Amino acid sequence: MRFSYLCLIVLLIGKYRASAQTVPAGLAEKLDNTLDSMLVVIGNKSLSAAMQFDDNSVWKNAVGISSNLTDVTADFKYEIGSITKTLTSACVLQLVDEGLINLDDSIYTWIDTLAFVDSSITIRHLLRHQSGLYEVLANPDMQPQLLLDQDSIWNAKDVITTFIQSPYDVPGSTWSYCNTGYFLLGMIIESVTGNPFYEEIRTRFLDPLELTTVGIPSFETYTGPIAHVWLDITGDGEVDDAHAFFYNWLSLNSSVAAAGGYYGTAADITTWMRTYMRGDLLSASILDEAKETVTAPGLPGTYGLGLIKKTFLGYESFGHGGDLAYSTNSWYLPELDLSVTVFNNDATIISWDLEPVTIALLQTYEAWKLTSPIVENTLATDIKAYPNPFGQSLMVELPALGNNTVQCNLVNMYGQEVWSRAITLEKIPQQYQFEMPASLSNGMYLFEVKENGVTIYSQQLVK
Repeated sequence: MRFSYLCLIVLLIGKYRASAQTVPAGLAEKLDNTLDSMLVVIGNKSLSAAMQFDDNSVWKNAVGISSNLTDVTADFKYEIGSITKTLTSACVLQLVDEGLINLDDSIYTWIDTLAFVDSSITIRHLLRHQSGLYEVLANPDMQPQLLLDQDSIWNAKDVITTFIQSPYDVPGSTWSYCNTGYFLLGMIIESVTGNPFYEEIRTRFLDPLELTTVGIPSFETYTGPIAHVWLDITGDGEVDDAHAFFYNWLSLNSSVAAAGGYYGTAADITTWMRTYMRGDLLSASILDEAKETVTAPGLPGTYGLGLIKKTFLGYESFGHGGDLAYSTNSWYLPELDLSVTVFNNDATIISWDLEPVTIALLQTYEAWKLTSPIVENTLATDIKAYPNPFGQSLMVELPALGNNTVQCNLVNMYGQEVWSRAITLEKIPQQYQFEMPASLSNGMYLFEVKENGVTIYSQQLVK
């Protein structure tokens, strides 16, 4: 069965290479401009982003700085944090597909007994964060001990036995995000296959899919360029270029391992997320189980087997975020057959702060789709909205078309309509000045014009 999966991946690579397209220049330019604008809106050090579309083409770009001397490019690699969990869970689920393990196996079918780890915990519990286990990364003794010998390499068993405490709850009773469970999943992969989890991930996914920038530096040879992370390491309230400290803090980076230890580029991770979530790596039945989610208190979505389900602009999406000084998000939208990934290297920003960037990129793509097929529609091409950026008022130019009513809307980055006006077009072109609601916050908006309920024009605006 494993041989079959590897053959399938090789065939998929050939298919993608043969059919890969170039992103239209107009769309690429609009996405570039959106990313530039969102760096200003978010106010962080850098953003790296990528989208893979239904024709397999990939847009990628990066803006901002790595260090005070170096700007980032799309080739810079970022720590992906808990997006790592999608690699680990995909590996576990392939083992299920191959009949080597079962989701409802007790974890002690595969590993030795550990203190404070209940025998009724199953593989499914670990994947879905329903084990009830103590979160070892919350142990206040962990960071000081990891700092004592920053060059040491920790394995999952040592991390768990050293820092675990009494469980929070009985297995299966509650949902609580738990990296401890993913350390255990890494151990199970090694027990079942006889190989370190990172070798299995490389053999099954990274090498066959040619995701050449994705790797785990604590355990593999890994080269740059790396986007420097910015942390407040002096305690003065200001972030510093902490690359030399953070990247070489092997005790921390090795300890997070199967839960959050990987690096990569936004382009490779967005390719990974689309390949995985569209069903190219698992049987349909196992992927369906992975997408069965439960309520996840504290997360802006629900949680399945190593993935989050949430909605962007009305589209169901699957993916994951990550936070380990860097912050990241990567999502796949099945209805659009599109994946989008956003990375950040500023520790003052967390992964959910990146959602407006994701939404703005999706809005840009949706606006481009709406306007690009109707460039010969005089009504659409004669519409303008300015200034951009706008302030308390917005000028709108509408063409001549007597007795035809259109609806002008302003939509925020969460897909919510925040302003609307119905206008009957005159027999000559008209200019309108509209006062914007005082409650509008700064950020990216989508201005759209609808005729008979159909969007005929859309434009991104920044306030």
